[in-house]
Amino acid sequence: LYLNSSTYENIRFSIAPAPAIEYNFFPYFQSTRRQLRFLYRMNFVTRRYREETIYFKTYENLWKEGLSVTLEVKEKWGTISTSLEGSNYLHDFNRNRLELWGELSLRIFKGLNFNIYGSGSRIRDQLNLAKGAGTSLEEVLLRRKQLATGYNYYFSVGLSYTFGSTSSRVVNPRFGNGSQSISISF
Repeated sequence: LYLNSSTYENIRFSIAPAPAIEYNFFPYFQSTRRQLRFLYRMNFVTRRYREETIYFKTYENLWKEGLSVTLEVKEKWGTISTSLEGSNYLHDFNRNRLELWGELSLRIFKGLNFNIYGSGSRIRDQLNLAKGAGTSLEEVLLRRKQLATGYNYYFSVGLSYTFGSTSSRVVNPRFGNGSQSISISF
């Protein structure tokens, strides 16, 4: 279940129940060390917008589907993770998004890791963009309003410290992971 409210994304309120089916290629007893997960999700998205959108909408009810393939391998020296995710709205298959990300986490000592992370997205699903006279540079820099874009990319290098009952990033290996950590990125 996703709940969202964002001035940046022009969303007053959004709720999206998202039932999913997941299959891990590796047996469950190996899931703390390695996973190759396929996840299919179907969302019913209800949105109320802060301002009228470029498509002349103040609210919408939409169906959205997504498929992701994620590989995670954990060894004594660290972790490698990568994922390819795609999604689209069912009313218009041209409204879609494709994302690829990867992470390398090298263990320095128990709990402390050196991380390299990168991601890139092709974006064609910005139904929430506000119609209006324009967006100022200040609004963009302060992340008050979102601009139309066809791509997004990100890269970081940093340190993280993972703590809890185990230092494992994989507490419940199904539907992603659930670790607590402190990160410093550059």
